[in-house]
Amino acid sequence: MIVLFEFAQPKLKLGVAYTRRDSWVNKETEANRRLIIEKVTSLAKEQDVELYSTEELDARRKTFMIGGRELSRSNNRYMMDYEDAIIVASYFKEKEVEALFIPFCNFGQEEAVAKLGKELNVPLLIWGPRDAISNPTAIIRPTDSQCGIFAASKDLRRYGVKFTYIENCAINDEVFETGFRTFIETARIVRAFRQARIAQISVRPQQFLSVMVNEGELLEKFGIEIVPITGTQLVDIINNIQKKDDEQIDALLSEIEKTIDLSQLQDKRTLAAIELGMMKIAKDYRCNAMASDCWHTIRHDFGIAPCFVFGDLYDRGLPCTCECDIHGAITSLLAVAAANNKSAAFLADLTMRHPENDNAELLWHCGPFAKQLKDPDVVGFVTKTGEGNYRIKKGDLTVLRFDGDHGNYSCFVGKGQSIHGPETGGNYTYLQVADWRKWERKFVYGPYVHHVVGIFGDYKDSLCDACRYLGIKYDTPYDPI
Repeated sequence: MIVLFEFAQPKLKLGVAYTRRDSWVNKETEANRRLIIEKVTSLAKEQDVELYSTEELDARRKTFMIGGRELSRSNNRYMMDYEDAIIVASYFKEKEVEALFIPFCNFGQEEAVAKLGKELNVPLLIWGPRDAISNPTAIIRPTDSQCGIFAASKDLRRYGVKFTYIENCAINDEVFETGFRTFIETARIVRAFRQARIAQISVRPQQFLSVMVNEGELLEKFGIEIVPITGTQLVDIINNIQKKDDEQIDALLSEIEKTIDLSQLQDKRTLAAIELGMMKIAKDYRCNAMASDCWHTIRHDFGIAPCFVFGDLYDRGLPCTCECDIHGAITSLLAVAAANNKSAAFLADLTMRHPENDNAELLWHCGPFAKQLKDPDVVGFVTKTGEGNYRIKKGDLTVLRFDGDHGNYSCFVGKGQSIHGPETGGNYTYLQVADWRKWERKFVYGPYVHHVVGIFGDYKDSLCDACRYLGIKYDTPYDPI
């Protein structure tokens, strides 16, 4: 069975560690914890997140053996001291949590917060509920959560822990919901970047110096792995599929032809075998994205271009960039992670300005855009030589590009709209922005190339936050050159 997004990342695992000052508990503290549990559980379900929390540590169990030492936990619901932090960290590591939320139910415990953040080294969100003056004669406020966060944030900086903060507000305020959703997007982006493993199939076109990358530097700086696959290896796999996997070929063609016309294609079964072969490579080598030669190997051996195949791989949650654009593949991983695979990304050339609209630019490529992005008002088809041919839909677009230059890495992020414009062949749309001249100058002065990744939706805030965690400069069209 061929399914969309079969390569999609699993659910994000979020650890929630409630904290309070050890000597300070009252009805407001407990009320805050209950409200937070209810809200976070609801938002986690909405965002397709797997939750683990300090609530789940066995209430009857007061001692834990960690690293050969017996540690005592002060309370099963809250993190209130240094040993609590070590125990909670051990539990979250066992569950392989990929992001951390520490809500302050009152002033909290700054040492424990900083220690847990340091131990886990994952994106961290801190927040506390807004207080009210409930008793005008009381010496202290009900929780003082904001004051505790000021203290903890300094400790996190001392430990070198990057974190995200939602401003002091009520749990049901829109600012909390928006901040929480953005943080989850951020955590997915960080996970995708840190786990990037790119299959490089054959070599870049000889003329394309612009897509050259430093493979060793990507590994040393970021842990990004590049897996070289020879063109011969891919050809052998495709030939073997053609001989033995008729059922898989039939299933894939049946799925594609539900939405795309393949009648012009000279060899449908070969196209399906190429796609199955590339999926096999990704599975065999545990790769979550691909960057492939598209000019020589496949065209030479099979007589068709792999363009539509690349787009269909994006449809399955497996970004596959043409012209061996490895940085483009990494950029695509960031985009689809932000969207949680709710939409496919696409790799496009910045090609030409709209002939009549000074603030619109043609985003085009010769046929590798995912079929799910097709404008519903056009009939999409694959050419006789294997290229997709259809414009894509209208809507808000985030456009991004991760790139390196002299050892420095940055991510360009801009926002615009996908609009219609003069028709052309291949896959395309027109990107309309507030001031195209600033975009054009940014790309000419660099460090970016003419390839960009588009994703429907607005992910500027989460990409900005993710760049902080990843040690990458966040760049926009409107930053000075």
